[in-house]
Amino acid sequence: MTANLYETEEDAANAKRYSRTRLKALAAKTAWTLSGLALFVFTGRSAKLRTSIEKSVPNAKLTKPVYVAATLGASWLWELPMSYFGGLKIERQFGLTKQSTAGWLRDRSIGLAVELALVAPALSAANYVIGRRPRDWWLLLSAATIPVSVVLSNLAPVLILPLFNKFEPLDDEQLTGRIKLLAEQSGVTIAGVYRMDMSRQSEKANAFFTGVGNAKRIVLADTLLDRFTEDEIVGVVAHELAHQVHRDIWTLIVMGSGTTLFAAWAVKLIGPQVISKSSPLSGVREISDIAALPLVGLVAAAVGSSLGPVNAAISRYFERRADRYALEQTGDGRSYASTLTRLGRQNLADPSPSRLVTALLYSHPPIPERIQQALTFDQIQSSASS
Repeated sequence: MTANLYETEEDAANAKRYSRTRLKALAAKTAWTLSGLALFVFTGRSAKLRTSIEKSVPNAKLTKPVYVAATLGASWLWELPMSYFGGLKIERQFGLTKQSTAGWLRDRSIGLAVELALVAPALSAANYVIGRRPRDWWLLLSAATIPVSVVLSNLAPVLILPLFNKFEPLDDEQLTGRIKLLAEQSGVTIAGVYRMDMSRQSEKANAFFTGVGNAKRIVLADTLLDRFTEDEIVGVVAHELAHQVHRDIWTLIVMGSGTTLFAAWAVKLIGPQVISKSSPLSGVREISDIAALPLVGLVAAAVGSSLGPVNAAISRYFERRADRYALEQTGDGRSYASTLTRLGRQNLADPSPSRLVTALLYSHPPIPERIQQALTFDQIQSSASS
């Protein structure tokens, strides 16, 4: 028995076109974003903006946050066309969203507001630390990422996510009971089971945990609840529970901090040299200058991307382990294979991604591989019981 994701060659070809279109859009958006940052810095606009703010803002303490807010706003506007054509338009083209342009723009605007509220103060504070602790700022800022990540993980389910979607306690008592029993058997305490109106943004199906500690809750997309059987939904939840059982969330937080540490160390090492050589163009002479922030971002992005394939490989290992856990918990490889097949079809998963693309970008193993793992489990179970 082998995995067969799509029923017809036409469906498989459509999914392949979607995957290729998204890859092209990702490459174009990345180039667009990085070129915008480079133009902003190397044409001297960043330094000019900083000087203009220094002259117009009466309180010198506000210079940094005003600069960061202005830069975030300009970046939002710069990326908006590419986000629309490389995001919403493609999803519409392949029938994966019914969201209106107004609704999409509303979500983007809310995202900008969240950035201004959270990111602007954080980047201003980081720049202050760089100026006050020139030798060890990279260690201090890297260490701060862990508590910040934990705080945001607790705040997100309560304050941030509800800005984009509606979350309601699941009103299906039978399904809720099965999920809570499964969580209890796994030794995981959850605050509740919630339904999310994911169909506002996408036709894709999903389920995930939010929060840490006592704030943990399992969220099921309405696109999952309305189109999958109860057994299939329980299989998806079992997979998500595996991440809690194996403490993958904490591992990922530590991994993220490690990536930040490496990128910050590299910026500390390379940043001053880049700033010195580009100073005639940028007008920026010190890494502690708030106008150097976009340049620091470019260096950090270049360095951090080198760890992308490593982090992706670790993530794929976690996902394979979570699939094994879900199979062991449910004991039903055939149903789990059916679940993955339906998820793949609904999300237009690539039926045969290249090894290179998988290695560079995939946080999950390719769907056909996961389906085959479930079918193999079913064969072993069947052989053992016969």
